[in-house]
Amino acid sequence: MPTALLLPLFAITALLALTIAGILLVTGHAAPQLAAHLAFALGILPLVLAAMGYFIPVLTRSGGTGTVAAWLPVLALGGGILAVFSFANDFSARGFGLAATFAGVAALGLGGWALNRVRRMLGPRHRGLDWYLAALGFLLLAMLAILLMPLFPAQRNALRLFHLHANLLGFVGLTALGTLQVLLPTCIGQPDPGALPRLRRDIKWGATGTLLIAVGTATGLPRSGSMAWPALALLGAAIYCGVILRMLIGWRSGFGRALVQAHGAGPSLASAALGLLGITILGVAHGFGWLPARPAVAGFVIAFLLPLVSGAAGHLLPTWFRPGAQTPWHQVLRNRLCRWGGVRGMALLLAGLLITGIA
Repeated sequence: MPTALLLPLFAITALLALTIAGILLVTGHAAPQLAAHLAFALGILPLVLAAMGYFIPVLTRSGGTGTVAAWLPVLALGGGILAVFSFANDFSARGFGLAATFAGVAALGLGGWALNRVRRMLGPRHRGLDWYLAALGFLLLAMLAILLMPLFPAQRNALRLFHLHANLLGFVGLTALGTLQVLLPTCIGQPDPGALPRLRRDIKWGATGTLLIAVGTATGLPRSGSMAWPALALLGAAIYCGVILRMLIGWRSGFGRALVQAHGAGPSLASAALGLLGITILGVAHGFGWLPARPAVAGFVIAFLLPLVSGAAGHLLPTWFRPGAQTPWHQVLRNRLCRWGGVRGMALLLAGLLITGIA
């Protein structure tokens, strides 16, 4: 089954999962872990893997996805369903381990498929592919942390924090940063000459910042009494925020008022980037135990993921529904889906940051 046929289903599922998870987190009608895995494991993970399968052939100038890459997101979806069921039912370590294995196999398979495409392509690869490979690497590390929890029960909380940050800032964050620098100029209809230099230069800083945050928050728990590891997380956050700021400054210089329009996917994506910046700063406080889990996760979902997915889906769904040459039908549907996109994105950004900051 071609990935383009699955993408609309995954996009709609992700939007529903994110909306339900945000409501549950804000109202307190579900444990933060259950709501978080509803959003990420069931909603975001399959969508991101399917989107990678759609974009990687473009980045490597190769053909369609093929059967293996098209079904890997379905495997991840099965893992997500199992993870949510385990949280809602009996917190089974076996269920969590099997869910992590499904996601890890999907990540490993997609990474291997992408590298095989790179080996067969002519000319240099698009630097956006490096961000996808790094993101898949962090997803594998996040899933490995889950598998290690039963083996090292004394380190369970540290592994949980590593899993959280490697997953959210590594897998989701790096994928978003790599994609936004290509997608936002496309949505606005203007070129961004600085995108490729940033993609080439900043991947090492984005990956380094993520690793420092994940390791620093996992090993710098308040009871440890050491300030060395918290300092690593703070350094990582500064590096990671620097990557986002360089992107935002480049957009502000190149696009100006196009980023603050009432309608369109571009302003919604810009709001998502601002949300990632704000939540990264506030999220370190959660890693040190200064901020409760519920508002931190709620902020990530509302201020970052909802404007990101709604903006990207609004622009891409017409193409996914009817692949091929773009027609007036595509533009009419895109205009309808992206109507009030800028207002919606800014409202979600402010609500998410407010929920996180005042808790």
